[in-house]
Amino acid sequence: MTGHLEVEVSQIAVIALRGEIDMASLDDLQSAVEPHLAPGQTVVLDLSDVTFADSTLLKVLVHARGKANDIGGALLVRNPSDQLRKLLSIGDLDDLVRAEVDRQNDLP
Repeated sequence: MTGHLEVEVSQIAVIALRGEIDMASLDDLQSAVEPHLAPGQTVVLDLSDVTFADSTLLKVLVHARGKANDIGGALLVRNPSDQLRKLLSIGDLDDLVRAEVDRQNDLP
């Protein structure tokens, strides 16, 4: 009997950000994220070394999450500071952090 095997390889891009995220860094942030938004692609933004962020981060995350969802990809956020968690919560984006934690817990 011949079996049928389906293989799906999901791609993950981890983008580590460092420094300050504000209007002056908007183009750099968009240039770092946009090329990785693709069908089946998971983009993880590691915010461990982000020292400051304003609503510029929210703007980019809202746009990137919408695009990722539209094309069958995913956007997650990893390691935000307490200040960034508050900012994400204000922008109703704290689910991006919870989804990353859930994904990490599901790994073997």
